[in-house]
Amino acid sequence: MNFSFTSPWFLLGLLGLALPILIHLLTRQQQTRLRFSAVYLLQQAQKNSVRKSRPNKLLLLLLRCLAITFLCLALAHPILSSGGLDDFLMSRPSANVFILDDSYSMSATSDSGTLFQRATRTLSELIEKMPGNHSFSLVLASDPARIVQDWTTDPGSILKWLNAAQASYRTTSIGKAVMQAADLLNAAPQEVKRIFILTDMDQNGWDRDEFPTAFEEGKLYPIKVIDFSKVQTGLNRALVRKVKLNQEFLTDRRIIRVQATIVNLLPDRAIPQLPVTLFVNGKRQSEGVVDLPAQGEATHEFSFPLLTSEPVSGAVEIGEDALTADNRRLFVFQPNRKIRVLVVDGDPRGVAHQHDSFYVEKALNPFASPMSDIEPTVSTLSEFSDRDLKLYSVILLCNVRDLEIGLERDLEKFVLRGGALFIGLGDQVDPKYYNEKLGLLLPVTLKSINQVRLEDRPFQLLSQPSEHPVLKVFTRDMWNEMGRIPFRTLYSLEPRRGRKFQEPMHFTNRFPAMIESAFGEGKVVLYVSSLDRDWNAFPIHPTFLPWMQRWVKYLAQSLENISRHDVTVGTPLVLEDIDPPLLVVAPGGKVSIARKNPQSPPVFEDTHRPGVYELYQWNGISGATESQAPEQLPADARRIGSFTVNFDPAESAPGKISEMDLASWFPGAQVDYAPADQALNAASVGTGVSLTTLLFLMLAVMLFWEGWVVRRE
Repeated sequence: MNFSFTSPWFLLGLLGLALPILIHLLTRQQQTRLRFSAVYLLQQAQKNSVRKSRPNKLLLLLLRCLAITFLCLALAHPILSSGGLDDFLMSRPSANVFILDDSYSMSATSDSGTLFQRATRTLSELIEKMPGNHSFSLVLASDPARIVQDWTTDPGSILKWLNAAQASYRTTSIGKAVMQAADLLNAAPQEVKRIFILTDMDQNGWDRDEFPTAFEEGKLYPIKVIDFSKVQTGLNRALVRKVKLNQEFLTDRRIIRVQATIVNLLPDRAIPQLPVTLFVNGKRQSEGVVDLPAQGEATHEFSFPLLTSEPVSGAVEIGEDALTADNRRLFVFQPNRKIRVLVVDGDPRGVAHQHDSFYVEKALNPFASPMSDIEPTVSTLSEFSDRDLKLYSVILLCNVRDLEIGLERDLEKFVLRGGALFIGLGDQVDPKYYNEKLGLLLPVTLKSINQVRLEDRPFQLLSQPSEHPVLKVFTRDMWNEMGRIPFRTLYSLEPRRGRKFQEPMHFTNRFPAMIESAFGEGKVVLYVSSLDRDWNAFPIHPTFLPWMQRWVKYLAQSLENISRHDVTVGTPLVLEDIDPPLLVVAPGGKVSIARKNPQSPPVFEDTHRPGVYELYQWNGISGATESQAPEQLPADARRIGSFTVNFDPAESAPGKISEMDLASWFPGAQVDYAPADQALNAASVGTGVSLTTLLFLMLAVMLFWEGWVVRRE
């Protein structure tokens, strides 16, 4: 057991014990008493009554000394504890690091504001209750952890910051914050050192890899964890994890499709009929509902016509719960005025009008009109490596034997981020290369070439109407005409184990004519015959033109959707290295220039606020640096794109760190836990018991006893 005082200066009042003792000594009778026979009889007669009326001066002295002692002890606020002495010696100069969790999960509601507001009020009261001989420091636990107040003995600066503070939009990093706190305490001169952690105990912010190096060897500081999860009202039920957009050209009007992925965070409860709302350019566009299984997810798709080519911004939002920050996900979309298609000709020999690229280019833009929705660009195989794939929505490989080393990885990245790859085969194709190098893109392998002689019956397409988005517009008569097209040569295929794909078209022998599969955000289509007249007569058939155009329009997505990722809060964005440099306009209007390093592309790092960020070019700052950004966007700046910054859904994970697990995160250190509603007492005295009330009660007893003794006289 240990005994300590929070206000020890009042113990100086014990010097007042000398006053009643001094009075007692001065008033004692010092003279010698002589007996006279004349009065002896009278004294004997009144002896008993005199003795009874004389007060007990020693008892009064004792009671008065005890009263002074109890008063001084009570004012000094004594604490009786079973913990380590240093942990509760609040009177001794100490160094205190407060780690405040300001991640967006602390925006969850409580009975009096958000959890973060509760935490700042609790921390303010805790600092105000501490004596003036303490040093304070404040570390924020959102990622990246950072020191917002270095050592100070003036609590006013921290209290002022706390009064205006708001929860951030970032994720949690408790381990990095503890490392910052340990560095501060290692340099502090005080003997008594403590760490206070105010958090909602979300498990996603506790990374074990960050904790072993938090303390220097032999320096284990006491840690007090204050848990605010217990005061949260309601549950964080669901979140919008992802929004995917694409445009569809298959109808007379351009259609934008918005597919939202919504996650149920409740492990044991389904959520039926959860409202989902689509907002476009600030207006409510459409509404729906979604049924979520327990700890599962579901998708909901919206679509709306786009009548202009102006950029579109919006959001998908679900019904409210305890944490509204993750109920809304933003998006931005730049519609294409044209679908840019790169046609790679793998066999440019011979007569030009017999090449695959000739028939494909004429089908996509038959009149070479600049007003066409599709803009094909023909490239030879040798030129392909110099092409910037980000400029195209669809890439067509026509009878390509193989690619230069590394180009298959570029194609994979292109499709992963939303591009489309259409592959037409032919006599130049090396099946071994396709099977080995394009295995990630193709869900099938090229098995063998199937060829019929001129006098034999050719392969023919199965004339069966289809509900596939590309093929459903073809009438039965058109299917019958396509069924009469002769195919002399084609590849047979073999599925790869575990891969999923569709077969939109078949031949009459049930061989697939086409394979369609998804890869990342994009699609891959494999056509088993050639796109020229070498293997079939399809390219000169009237249906080839609408067939080719509809496949390209079906596969095409927005170029901006391909090149601009959905950035999460705090994630740096790598931009193109161009001159003049890009201006970035953040939500709220702040204009910045991306940081530029030698031998690396510019990076924009200030993505700590969710919203839509606009990209501009302005000739007035050619060669400018990051510090030379204009305060306002110039009127002649040219907009070239945009991107969104959204919350990281990982912060919304429902798992919590339990009180029982805390010790394992700080091996060897003394760890105390307290729920938020007991935070002030626990943070002040740990596991100790205050004796102030008892001492005041004893003081009252001493005063009452003294009064009774004196009155009895």
